Amino acid sequence: MSKYSEEVMEKVRQRLGVDENDTTLDLDIAGMHQSTVFAHCLEWEGVIGYDQVIRRWIEDIYGVELNEED
Repeated sequence: MSKYSEEVMEKVRQRLGVDENDTTLDLDIAGMHQSTVFAHCLEWEGVIGYDQVIRRWIEDIYGVELNEED
């Protein structure tokens, strides 16, 4: 079982330059900090450089604290 959903894994794989179904980097991805995975997903979708802003909005709007720790 992966730490992240298949949809997230596919985005990060592609962001790292491999095919969405290529699982060779999955252990590396699973070891990434959640903030890094979040940033990779946003960047794959074309939202570059806004990961911290979006994290703050989530915290401010939804009251969900997104810790930087694993």
